[in-house]
Amino acid sequence: RFGPNFTAGLGAAGVWVNGETASADTPIAHNDEVAVIPPVSGGTVASPTRVTMPQNILSVALVVSLLAVAWADPAWLVVVGVGAILAWVWDLSDTAARTRDAFVVYPPLLAATAGGAFAYAWGIEGFAGAIALSTVIAVSWPIFDRNHREFRTTAATTLVSIVATSATAGLVLVRLEGTYALVAYVLITAFALVGGWIAAVYGASIQSIDANVGSLLGALLGGLIGGLVLTELEVSAGLLGGVAVAAGVIAGRALGSMLRTGEVSHTEQSPGALSLFDGAVVAAPLFWIVLWVFG
Repeated sequence: RFGPNFTAGLGAAGVWVNGETASADTPIAHNDEVAVIPPVSGGTVASPTRVTMPQNILSVALVVSLLAVAWADPAWLVVVGVGAILAWVWDLSDTAARTRDAFVVYPPLLAATAGGAFAYAWGIEGFAGAIALSTVIAVSWPIFDRNHREFRTTAATTLVSIVATSATAGLVLVRLEGTYALVAYVLITAFALVGGWIAAVYGASIQSIDANVGSLLGALLGGLIGGLVLTELEVSAGLLGGVAVAAGVIAGRALGSMLRTGEVSHTEQSPGALSLFDGAVVAAPLFWIVLWVFG
């Protein structure tokens, strides 16, 4: 009703209903009084920022945790992989709710779970079916949820649902290719994430080195190492996988910044405990496509 500037300002303001502290899901009756009080001593809406390495360790730990089940039955990867993506979706929703118009968190949670289960049961056909199901759930949700019927909210919910579904299904399909494939994904993605972080923090002193370049160099190094160490993985496939992972990390960084802050940033890390994991989520299905096409 009052426009995007007013909506953005709510991220730093306090809201009361009838004199009581309220939240976004507080019901409003016809004669209720709603008070919006901005910070008296100042305040800002969250924006892209560089996060310290201790926080980034949480994201790297999620990637590395996949190694714990790399040699176990693939069903365990479904549990761990879906759990990692669900944690990411929840962190994304929490950050978005405090900065911009939030998407609805429940359709992506359902979609991500379906993605892992369907891919495990039916392979690539299950992947396609899960994408279709996640889209139907997201676009149908406003029918039953009267509080979230804005087009922007539905569009954001659908986007996150498709990304989360692709991530869980991609992780499962990578594992079904073999243990070596999951190890290669973890190795390359970890190198890409750490390389991007190092470049973002220290790259200013090196000409033309930013987070994107750091992610690409790290992913290529990880792909080369994977191709040399893993006998089932050709060096060429490892390098192509590195390019795919780097593209996913860069795209994930841009996607995460758009959803978390409302602004697209390729080189700055967005707020959120798992914002570094944004890139790993998008990289998973891209890496699987490389393995599927090039072996």
